[in-house]
Amino acid sequence: MIKLIPFGFVFCILPESIPLIVIYLPGMVPSTCLKDSQIVSEQKQREKLDAIRQKMTVNVLKSAEQVQGITPEDFLSLSKFQRIAKHYGYDFELSRIDRRHLSAYCRFMGLNDYGTQGILKRRLDKHMNYIKEDDKFLIREGIDNLDTKELSSAIEERGMRSLNETEDQMRRALKYWLATSEANEANAIPSGLLVFSRMFLLNAKF
Repeated sequence: MIKLIPFGFVFCILPESIPLIVIYLPGMVPSTCLKDSQIVSEQKQREKLDAIRQKMTVNVLKSAEQVQGITPEDFLSLSKFQRIAKHYGYDFELSRIDRRHLSAYCRFMGLNDYGTQGILKRRLDKHMNYIKEDDKFLIREGIDNLDTKELSSAIEERGMRSLNETEDQMRRALKYWLATSEANEANAIPSGLLVFSRMFLLNAKF
């Protein structure tokens, strides 16, 4: 993952700061450097986030039953996904989403959900731009060499679940996301719609 690059840079420039980073910023640190207690804490945080996502997904799917034209299966096909983006994409641009929904989107993606509408938009924008750059890296380098920890992190960062998922299932889910990201270069899918699609597909099997 691209987080290994800044970690290596810090290690070379400020090696004395590594103990503090391991304690206070474990997300930047390769898993081999983490203590057992930090690994347990990360697992609990992942379980908590998964519970939040499951609840939100149930609500979204119930609401979707009242709307004609969009089903979870539509997001499992690139061509159908792009068709939805063409028809509804404008409504999912972050600048058009109200504060309540931006807060929910941030919460679903594991981000802080407090702040004004502008703050929430910038926070989600920043995260999705990071994901976009990481997608380019993974498309270029491939995902076959990712270990389970890296694969799980990549999945979670993109609004997908790693709990109770096999490594093969996670790889298939990430490959589909990257295929969507690659196709997105030519046919833009708004960030809001990408997050919304994860709510539909949280428990999907790719």
